Amino acid sequence: IFKGEQEEPEPPQIEKNKELGISQEGEHFKHQNYLLIHKRTHTGEKPFSCEKCGKSFSRRSNLLAHKRTHTGEKPFFCETCGKRFSERSYFLIHKRIHTGEKPYSCETCGKRFNKRSCLMVHMKTHTGEKPYLCLTCGKYFTQKSSLLSHTRTHTGEKPYSCETCGRSFSRQTNFHFLIHKRIHTGDKPYSCETCGKCFSDKYHLSVHKRTHTGEKPYSCETCGKCFSDKYHLSVHKRTHTGEKPYFCETCGKRFSQKSYFLIHKRAHTGEKPYSCGTCAKSFSVLCSLRHHMKSHKSVMKDALEDLIQEV
Repeated sequence: IFKGEQEEPEPPQIEKNKELGISQEGEHFKHQNYLLIHKRTHTGEKPFSCEKCGKSFSRRSNLLAHKRTHTGEKPFFCETCGKRFSERSYFLIHKRIHTGEKPYSCETCGKRFNKRSCLMVHMKTHTGEKPYLCLTCGKYFTQKSSLLSHTRTHTGEKPYSCETCGRSFSRQTNFHFLIHKRIHTGDKPYSCETCGKCFSDKYHLSVHKRTHTGEKPYSCETCGKCFSDKYHLSVHKRTHTGEKPYFCETCGKRFSQKSYFLIHKRAHTGEKPYSCGTCAKSFSVLCSLRHHMKSHKSVMKDALEDLIQEV
C-alpha cells in the first residue's frame, strides 16, 4: 500500500450455511422484513390497497388474498375431498380434518386442537376469563363472536337464510345452519365404526359413540347425575334452578325444555305433523301416534284369531 492511501475496507464475508444453503445476509434481510411488517401493527400503516374497493392492508400477501374475494379465485385444492380455498392458511387448517393433526396443545390439561384460535378459546375455560359483556342481560362470554350471536336472541335478528327453504339463522357459520343445509343435501359424512350409523355432524357422532361405550362425561354439580352430552346436562340443571327460558307469547306459559315448548305451541296452531300410515289420522306428538298404531295391531290380531277359528 502506498503512503497516503487508505486501505479500502473489505466487504463483509458472507458465510454460507452449508446445511440450509442460506446466507447470513439473506437471514438479516428476512428478519428486517419481518420487523418492518411488525412495526405496522403499532403505526397502523397499511400501504397496500385494493384497486377495486379501496380496502387497505399492512401486508402484500393479505392484499392478494383479499383480491380473490372479487375474482372468486380459489387456487388451493384439497386432493382428498375436492374442496377449494382462496387462502393458503384456511387450506392448511382444512387438511388437518383429514390428517387428524392437532398441533396446538393446552399446557394445563394437554387437550389438543387443530387451530390456534380454538386453543385460545379453550384456555379461557381454565382461567375463567369472560371479557365480553351483554349490555342487555349482563351475561359474559369468552368470545366476541359468541356475544354477537347471543345479542341476536334479544333482537330476534336472523340475517342468514337457507337458499333452499328460506329458514333463517342468526349466524352464517352457526353450527345449526351448517347442519341444517345437510338436511337438503342428505350429506352424512360421519359414520360410526361400531354399527355403521351415519351422521351429518361430528358432534352427534361423538354423542352416539357413547351409547356403545356407556361413557357419561358430563355430571351435575348439584346432584352428581351424569349425562352423555352437554345439552341434556344443561336441561337437567333447570330442575334445580327452576329456570324456564321458553315463553309462549299466546298464553304466557313457560317451559324448561324447547321440545315441550314446541309441542305446546301446536295446541294453539293446531299443527299435527305425525300421521298414521294406515288410517291417515294425525297427531301433534309422536308418542300419541305410537299409542294409536297399537290399536291397529290389536284389530289385526283379533281379525287373525277369528280367521284361524273359522278355519
